[in-house]
Amino acid sequence: MPMFFLINKNSLFSLNFGIAIADNSFRGRYIILANNIRQSETDRQKALELLGREPRTPFIIKTRCADGSPQVLLADPVFKEDNIWKPFPTFLWLVCPELKLKAAHLEQEGLVKHYSERLQTDSVFRAEFEKGQKEISKIRIEMAHQILGEDIPEHIVEILTETTIAGSRNIAGVKCLHAHLAQELAFGNNPIGKDVLVQVGNCQGNHERIKQ
Repeated sequence: MPMFFLINKNSLFSLNFGIAIADNSFRGRYIILANNIRQSETDRQKALELLGREPRTPFIIKTRCADGSPQVLLADPVFKEDNIWKPFPTFLWLVCPELKLKAAHLEQEGLVKHYSERLQTDSVFRAEFEKGQKEISKIRIEMAHQILGEDIPEHIVEILTETTIAGSRNIAGVKCLHAHLAQELAFGNNPIGKDVLVQVGNCQGNHERIKQ
């Protein structure tokens, strides 16, 4: 029987983007902590195969492709290295081969710059993006509290609350479309990822047919 660790989100903390007051409406009342879920060894091995490496932090499969294979992985936002806890803000990983390839093609076409410029010129788009980043920051902080307790080191709090899903301190620093698409698929609150998904469509599960 899987073990679920349920975290009630009801805290208040500040961001560079403004003040983030806990809003439970965007994804229910609870977060599932990655290192408290048991998954099958088959699932884990498939996820690792798609990821291409052994990660430093525990993870779960957050969403799946049409064929049931892992699509987005959710990792813990902190990890321990050399007996020191460190922040890990880019805790959503897109592993679907089809979507990764399509997102890469959009990056080659200059879409990273396009969205960066749009965040600076489109106030409605920027407000929606900031809202989604505040929500992601709340999730990271609450998960970190459950792992580390109430006293989270200041440097971890700073990184987890002041960076976007792509790990940028600059709200217009888009950096990587894969991260934004992963957030949209996982939580439905990233306008960049939403726009990318409209352009590429969701995965149909035809991974064997993908040509690099």
